[in-house]
Amino acid sequence: MISPDDIQEGMTVRDLEGRKLGTVANVGETHFELEQGWPARRDYMVRYHGVARVQGRDVYLAPAPTPVPPEDESLPNR
Repeated sequence: MISPDDIQEGMTVRDLEGRKLGTVANVGETHFELEQGWPARRDYMVRYHGVARVQGRDVYLAPAPTPVPPEDESLPNR
């Protein structure tokens, strides 16, 4: 698992295919702040378990899990 010591402000954040998503703006105990654009258009909080790997000055995010819709209790069981 990635720890706060592995992430530093100014690192480049990328998806698994290497596309730049933004930069690390702030590092906390459970997450870091992903800043997009300059001046910042939007900031996101990224929990460390959402990081696939750190390679040099690049942080690669794990793919987001596919949401599973809740079961519709009004449908009959089959």
